Amino acid sequence: MVKYHAPKRGSLAFRRKRAKRIYPHVSTWPDVVQVRLLGYPAYKVGMISVYEKNVLVSERAMWYGLERVVAATVLEAPPIRIIGMRFYGVDGYDLKTIDEIWCPNFGKFERRYLQRKFPLPKKSYEEAKKILEEKTAKIQELIDKGEIREIRAIVRTCPELTTIGKKKPEVLEIKVSGEIKEAYEWCNQHLGKFIRIRDVFEPGMFIDVIGVTKGKGFQGVVKRFGVKLLPPKSKKGYRRLGTLGPWTPGRIMWTVPRPGQLGYFRRTEYNKQILTLVPSEYEFKYGKSKEEEPYTIMIKDKIVIKKKEGEEEKQVTLDNIAQKLNPKGGWPHYGIIKNDAIILRGSCQGPPKRMVILRWPVRAGKLKTDVDLRAIYYGREKIFDKDVIESIFEVLQYSGDEK
Repeated sequence: MVKYHAPKRGSLAFRRKRAKRIYPHVSTWPDVVQVRLLGYPAYKVGMISVYEKNVLVSERAMWYGLERVVAATVLEAPPIRIIGMRFYGVDGYDLKTIDEIWCPNFGKFERRYLQRKFPLPKKSYEEAKKILEEKTAKIQELIDKGEIREIRAIVRTCPELTTIGKKKPEVLEIKVSGEIKEAYEWCNQHLGKFIRIRDVFEPGMFIDVIGVTKGKGFQGVVKRFGVKLLPPKSKKGYRRLGTLGPWTPGRIMWTVPRPGQLGYFRRTEYNKQILTLVPSEYEFKYGKSKEEEPYTIMIKDKIVIKKKEGEEEKQVTLDNIAQKLNPKGGWPHYGIIKNDAIILRGSCQGPPKRMVILRWPVRAGKLKTDVDLRAIYYGREKIFDKDVIESIFEVLQYSGDEK
């Protein structure tokens, strides 16, 4: 006779509670030797099909090199601006905030949307720059003494560059990896400047996706926990529990599946592979005086790359590749992609327009980073063929942008 087996309905490891805010807080950052940002925000666009050659498995596997179609997710990742730095020391077992430095120059747009919530410098540009120099000298001393253990960049997103209908930026803390002195120098160089997703991630690597799932409201135990339906002749309904527990103790235990909130949970998905980064082209201009706006940013329709062929260097002009990623009529429930985009293997939590945070992997292990794409489809419509995919990797390889 087969052994009776009735596993627990619903994992007790997950907290079924609405997220505090629509974009997540990152509580853990990995240890990385290189000096770079360890995370990047992006907006979910939709899903596509990718025709690829399977090179993730071992070469001895019978399905190695098999051509197949897999599902993939497109995310739009506009540039982010570093507007400050925050320094942490150790108090007992925990990190404590020691000090923070803010960029001395903010534009009218940033002051309009961030002034109420964040302590942006209210003084003149010259006074703010003096304060910055004083704090820089103080932080340098603390670094030499070894009191600073972690540096995080305070960044703001640029949703105004997208077509999602949102203007107010999100402000995030992202850890800067590497040795403290080198991380501090990197932050100082990039304070007030824009960072692109290609400066943080590379095609083929694995990342973690942290986000808030799609909300489903108040749901019953069948949908919320996967409880088995009762027989049709059950009294008082059959989409419910057969029992709420034993006679004693005389209360319902917390482990019993109950109706309640489903979705809109903060969740982390580990080790999602980046199939490719689809580049856009920008023109950044930074103001050199207090009268000018601190920055201007413009999306270009053409991409110019310097390509080396032997000893000669020649310029090649291509159409904006990221804008070719749009299907006819744009993406349903999203709009049009104008900025840098990222294509992840598999699915990703949240509805379209939801912001997720992409993080360097905390459970990296031994993962193959090979990618061999043949074509990219939206439904039956081919968006990119092999030639366009090769030109994407050429842009990422030969562009003059800082890696």
